Amino acid sequence: MASRGFIELLRLADLARSRKSGRRGGQESDWQGLVFDIGGQRLIAPMGEVSEVLMMPEYTTMPLVKPWMLGIANIRGRLLPLTDMSKFLQIPSMRTQMSQRKVLVIDHETMFSGLLVDQVLGIEQFSQDQYRAEAIDSQSPFAPYNHGKFYKDEQDWFIFMPSLLAQDKRYSDAAI
Repeated sequence: MASRGFIELLRLADLARSRKSGRRGGQESDWQGLVFDIGGQRLIAPMGEVSEVLMMPEYTTMPLVKPWMLGIANIRGRLLPLTDMSKFLQIPSMRTQMSQRKVLVIDHETMFSGLLVDQVLGIEQFSQDQYRAEAIDSQSPFAPYNHGKFYKDEQDWFIFMPSLLAQDKRYSDAAI
């Protein structure tokens, strides 16, 4: 419950910033996403695909799994598999201590999983006219999970879709 409060606090902070700047929030055409960082790459995930954000929980390791599968954590009575996204994508993490990193909880139709990311930066809001159907570089490890980008403040905000990660056979087969 406290982690859902974290997302709500991020949403309220964004709403306060939007009111202060004169931007109208909450419009039908607005798109909101959770901004996070993995290996120095800033990404944004749709708010509807991330159910909560957690501090790194205590977890139990599992035998005979790939190195990127950290283990499972008991989160309010549910077993949450934890994945180190830096290791899965084979890129170096920008944070050396696990306790400094955050977990994005994905509760998708076919996947209940915790994605360990370097940091969560907040919530960002975009309008439909800022969307571009341009993919991240095809050589990027994020390319299979990318669904376009938003262009705002002279920056590219690439969209990371956890639902595309859930469809990846490499991700769903964590056993050795």
